[in-house]
Amino acid sequence: MSHPCILILVDTLTGSVERITFYNPENGYTVLRLRPEHQTGIHAAPKSSLSFDGLVTVVGNLPEVSPGEHLRLQGQWDKHPKHGPQFKVEVCEQTLPATVAGIQGYLGSGMIKGIGPKLAERIVGQFKEDTFTIIEQNPERLLEVSGIGMDRTGKITAAWQEQKQVKEIMVFLHGHGVSTNLAVKIYKTYGDKSLETVQQNPYQLERDIYGVGFKTADRIARALGLPVDHPSRIETGIVFALNEMINEGHVYVPREMLAQRAVELLEVSSDLISPALDRLAQDDRIRADMVPLNNQKHGKENQVVSESAGVYSSPVIYLTPLYFGEKGVAERLRILATSTSPAKTMNHVLFPDGSLSNEQQAAIDMALTQSLSILTGGPGTGKTTCLKALIQTLEDQGKKYALASPTGRAAKRLSEATGRSASTIHRLLEFSPLEGFKHNDDNPLNLDFLVVDEASMLDLLLMNNLLKAVRPGTSVLFVGDVDQLPSVGAGDVLRNLINVNNG
Repeated sequence: MSHPCILILVDTLTGSVERITFYNPENGYTVLRLRPEHQTGIHAAPKSSLSFDGLVTVVGNLPEVSPGEHLRLQGQWDKHPKHGPQFKVEVCEQTLPATVAGIQGYLGSGMIKGIGPKLAERIVGQFKEDTFTIIEQNPERLLEVSGIGMDRTGKITAAWQEQKQVKEIMVFLHGHGVSTNLAVKIYKTYGDKSLETVQQNPYQLERDIYGVGFKTADRIARALGLPVDHPSRIETGIVFALNEMINEGHVYVPREMLAQRAVELLEVSSDLISPALDRLAQDDRIRADMVPLNNQKHGKENQVVSESAGVYSSPVIYLTPLYFGEKGVAERLRILATSTSPAKTMNHVLFPDGSLSNEQQAAIDMALTQSLSILTGGPGTGKTTCLKALIQTLEDQGKKYALASPTGRAAKRLSEATGRSASTIHRLLEFSPLEGFKHNDDNPLNLDFLVVDEASMLDLLLMNNLLKAVRPGTSVLFVGDVDQLPSVGAGDVLRNLINVNNG
């Protein structure tokens, strides 16, 4: 049976970089103006793509380039509704210009450290079309140019070799199906060791580079000819399978279920899975544990561990951060629940008749006298009324408190409902991508009382970081409805808290 063939139209555009309009060093996204030389491919450049100065707008994820540099680009023409015609790059190859003017422009562009426009003019004036050959093969001849001594010759030679290596890396990665966007990330991560890393273990990319998953690494590995039973492939595949189940909300996975998933994914013998699990455990990427059969349920779907795994317990596998997250949450909840709270010293508050129901009054009394409490119920059950009364009491008695929610939208709703300032948990803990959470075990929050609304959205790791920042003695009230929005990450924290309390 024949399969339909899809023809993808690809154009090629070559030319010199005139100027860089925008460059994002994080992902290499670039907007530049290119002076085209000639084009090949299925389509020629639309006449309207050239501006009055003869330049073309080029956009895409590119290696770091400079004005004067020559590029060979593959991609497609597109018309942006606001900015007009532009060439969207899929593959970028940095090339060397062939003309004397082009050579001089390239050397004077700043690409080669130690060479500016004036020195580039003198070098090209001396060596003409042989300039690149001289720098590459006989750099000592640079001493023939006025103003160049031994020190500058060494710097020019080193800079030339560095640029050459970047080009070789990009060409290699492109040749093995790696997009320019990913190639830029790889080079920024590994630098001069990019080729060595990708050739020896392309699965390392999955661990080190955000956005690279098992399937991308596996495609590169297959292009390099690595065997399907390569140990790194088995290990990365297991972690991928484990992550897929965690993305469904599970904190851990039964060992046998994980092994079955990995075999199906990798299409290898099941005999290879157990040794790979041992290696992953030795590298502390996973943690094995035993879960009592009376605690068989896990994750949001409450799947049941098979009793064939054992009479009293079942072997399960965690990703290491989730293992320590679960242990940390359990231990910190225990400490909070048994600590003395400043709120316990509060005077009993009795609200006017009719303002609160008996259940609402009891809920507030509980929150004020317990270090750890939960206020739950569906829409319209009076949770907001309770919160307002609780906040009024805290303010009347001069207690330091904070209101927080897992998301910005939830924090805004909480603020509107209570008439008080509320923030996200990340903002409360002063999170930054580089430094993590500023408030933690060593720098806890200075609070008497903490209210966490929409607690159904709390995942295990966020809960762990939150509890790290709560000093013993602070009262914590979790507010939420288990039937409302679930957590995005692993774990079902509010439901588990309620089940433990009911148990």
